[in-house]
Amino acid sequence: MLSCESVAEQLGIEVRKHKALCFMHEDHHPSLSFFGNNRERWNCFVCNKGGSAIDFVTERMESNFVEACQWLCKKFGIPIENYYHAKNSIKEVCIKKKLKSEKTEKPFSKNVAQWILDNNSLTEKGKEFLFGKRFLNNEVIKQLNIVSIDDSKLLVKKMVKVFDSNTLQDSGFITATNGKLYFCLFTPCLIFPYYDERTDLIGMQSRYLGTQKDAPRFQFISAQKTRLFNLPVLNTMKSGEDLYISEGVTDCLALLSTGKKAVAIPGARILPQFDLIKLKTYKLHMYPDRDKAGREACVNLRRFFINHYAMFKEEQLPEEVKDYSEYYITTHGIQEG
Repeated sequence: MLSCESVAEQLGIEVRKHKALCFMHEDHHPSLSFFGNNRERWNCFVCNKGGSAIDFVTERMESNFVEACQWLCKKFGIPIENYYHAKNSIKEVCIKKKLKSEKTEKPFSKNVAQWILDNNSLTEKGKEFLFGKRFLNNEVIKQLNIVSIDDSKLLVKKMVKVFDSNTLQDSGFITATNGKLYFCLFTPCLIFPYYDERTDLIGMQSRYLGTQKDAPRFQFISAQKTRLFNLPVLNTMKSGEDLYISEGVTDCLALLSTGKKAVAIPGARILPQFDLIKLKTYKLHMYPDRDKAGREACVNLRRFFINHYAMFKEEQLPEEVKDYSEYYITTHGIQEG
């Protein structure tokens, strides 16, 4: 079988020690690995894409299966049946980056983000979701500086008095349409701030609380979905302590509310290796969601940490619950009742 490393190099991708920067997302540390006896397979442990040499070409060149096969045959001198009919249709497909981050994503604006946190608190809708429905610990929510926003129009009116239009649009929070400024996040929503270990604000994620069916449940500002949530907890820990990794912020909040120390990957298919490597000295645990994505996330995390000689244990949820949040609500609700 063809070496995916050789294919990658033919496509202009630099490979070092069987790894490369993933071209399908913003990648600052090599997350794309090549494996197998002939490096005939590849996989990215952040976006969870992978497969054969053909899959690699279709993803990198944004081509279909036939075009990918034809390109491989031409580049590696592989004869194919009826080649003389096919050769005229073989073309050099323009290589495109899957993620046009340089054009669509802007640097995270800490000043605007901090202003939003400083000028908002938990609304009644936010409190109802966190405490009325989820039974989460009030001190945990306060320590994480979680706020909520109900009225985006009022918020924009306040923001334009503090920041100029260009600053707001460059921040990623505001967009302009027909000369009017609009908040980019669907409201009402919760705002989850992301901090690094130094407690510097590095990103934000929203959780929609409304009833609009086509509204995304979660939204990120800039490319901050490539980071772990609640990294400052590492400052309170010693090597060998138990640390839980959850799939998503709400599961993390439930774990923290039980007194466990926890961080969160933003989603089942988002594994930020840059931050995950910082966890290898702890005893790691995970309650995977009871779905395909949750199981895959757990498998990929276990593989990542085994490769870095770290302890990782899969914990089991009761069969009747789908995730740790539901388990927490069930058990805590009974205690409260």
